[in-house]
Amino acid sequence: AETAAAETAGAGEGDAALAPAGVGIVFKESRRNSTMVLVVKSLAPGGPADSSGLIQVGDVLLKVDNVDVDSAQLASKLILGQRGSPIVLTLKRFTQDKVHRFNVRLLRGTTCHEPS
Repeated sequence: AETAAAETAGAGEGDAALAPAGVGIVFKESRRNSTMVLVVKSLAPGGPADSSGLIQVGDVLLKVDNVDVDSAQLASKLILGQRGSPIVLTLKRFTQDKVHRFNVRLLRGTTCHEPS
């Protein structure tokens, strides 16, 4: 992977290959009871999260790589990383009267998710 990144950078793309990459999710901070939660506000079309088909607007982010997340700033710091590197998001979804908690494995800055 390092060789490919070096070759891409040498091909006139500058630092694009080395720039931090995310998973294509916009979060909004929302206060629920006395706790701050991060709710999925939108998904970038064709981004890793959208392409996975597993994440929906309204889902709540709980953890990034097993680290509890309680602010958009912390989420951004943990989510951004090397393009193509794996990341695991733990989310919860409210459906009717149930709360569904799940993990999604993605690859930063790519259009495919990592098989579970």
